Amino acid sequence: MSLQPASADIISDITTSETDEFDALQIKVEMFWKPILSAAEDVQMEKHLALYAHAEDVIKSLPAENKFVKETLREALDHLKKADDASFKLALSSARVATDKLDATQDGGSSGFSFLTGGQNFLKAALKRFVGGGQFSAKLIEHVQERQSDILPVLRGAAGATGNILSDCRLASKKGFDVQRYDIYNNDVPKTPKIADDLADQIIDAAGSTRHHFMKGITDAVKGITRDEQEKHEDAAVTVTKASLRGLHRSVASAEAKISLKTSQLQFSNLIGSSNLIDSWL
Repeated sequence: MSLQPASADIISDITTSETDEFDALQIKVEMFWKPILSAAEDVQMEKHLALYAHAEDVIKSLPAENKFVKETLREALDHLKKADDASFKLALSSARVATDKLDATQDGGSSGFSFLTGGQNFLKAALKRFVGGGQFSAKLIEHVQERQSDILPVLRGAAGATGNILSDCRLASKKGFDVQRYDIYNNDVPKTPKIADDLADQIIDAAGSTRHHFMKGITDAVKGITRDEQEKHEDAAVTVTKASLRGLHRSVASAEAKISLKTSQLQFSNLIGSSNLIDSWL
């Protein structure tokens, strides 16, 4: 007859519980993959697709006399599309891997204590866990190695595309600025329509956004690898406690923000009430 709860109670005074060990492995998984998934989901392709359609309309509407502006906006848009296309493909790849790993059931291990297996094996396992070895330590290191193996193809893909994405983002921005400076630094040229200047601004902002989200995805992956390596010998109870404290800090920050918002709303209401009262007196 298996008595796992009894096993946990017996060694609770000298080692970490199996519940903490399982939770710690789950926490490590989420800490590694969730930022990568979040960065991939924050690419904002729908917003950029809307910009493409708007840009096409603006470029077509420009008069023939604004030939340079039309051609330069077209080049800026083409570079933005190329950067977005490559960045979005990498984001999809990252999101697919991250989602699969977050959905997968992680096995935290089990001591398997039973009277049928005898007490000596149990005591040996407990002693190994007490001195920092045992199943959790081995399982954690195994998970770290698996995550590095899983993220490596994504990073290789990003490394191969980095030059092109950053170059296209830079050129999209440069072409946008060329449009905005054209009638300022050149004499006897048609004035650039405001709608073209505004579009150039939007393309510049979009290129900056693409560059930011692409680099954030790489940075989050590297941070995850670094944290995994630094904490791969961390005790399960420490991992769980740190996660609990992070959750507490977020709750406190959220509560403070709500209190601050309500206070501001109350002060504004009082101000409006006082103003109305003064108006009635006047």
